[in-house]
Amino acid sequence: MRILLSNDDGILAPGLAALRSAVADLGQVMVVAPDNPQSAAAHAITLRRAMAVRRVELAEFAGLSVDGSPADCVRLAIRELLKEPPDLVLAGINEGANVGINVFYSGTVAAAAEAAMTGVPAVAFSASMTGAKPDFARIAGLCRKLLDRLLAGDMARGDFVNVNVPSLDAPERPRGVRVVAQSTGGIEDIYHRELAADGTETWRLGDDYEFVGAAHHEETDVVCLREGYITVTPLRVDMTRHEHIEKLAARGWALDDRQPA
Repeated sequence: MRILLSNDDGILAPGLAALRSAVADLGQVMVVAPDNPQSAAAHAITLRRAMAVRRVELAEFAGLSVDGSPADCVRLAIRELLKEPPDLVLAGINEGANVGINVFYSGTVAAAAEAAMTGVPAVAFSASMTGAKPDFARIAGLCRKLLDRLLAGDMARGDFVNVNVPSLDAPERPRGVRVVAQSTGGIEDIYHRELAADGTETWRLGDDYEFVGAAHHEETDVVCLREGYITVTPLRVDMTRHEHIEKLAARGWALDDRQPA
């Protein structure tokens, strides 16, 4: 099996090294990751400049760094950098959870989504980080067990799964695994206003936020992760609301843009 690894925390991130070690026996593992952290890069791709690609030799592995986004890394790797396309793409392990509507902002999830867009099955791995230094070896071991379960089910072309591991700061965690939907509840956060010496007004998004809204109180990734469960959420690139197509089409869309005589 040919496996491509990427992330959004950068090629030097300990989560990437831990994941690479955990899946090394599955086949040929190739690493193509951003040369610096790209958190919240979402699905951005680089258009107006060339991207430098460099070989990086680390104690744990050798890989390629790209001065671009996570989506850039996967896109470029599949199209140009790899001799053969991968059979599987893994993204992570991200330092911080990616649940709820944060999946739209996550570079980790975007890396997996980019693979799915090319027809390659993909899994995004993220982990909540609180308290003491995270035990990436243990987290990676849990991710490997989940991956084995997913692969046993023969992931199809374009399958795309988001996995989140809860904080392991208590002996009873994780409490188990829940296959659940993505929460669609909103986020409550805050921007900090500052005034520069020249009078320029600036705003910086704060680090703390809370999920809000009734939707996240159901059996969703946000709630189950908070309760100490590993969450597994199947996602898809297709964002179409198929059940609304006929309803909208029935309104009639004939337009006459001819100017009056």
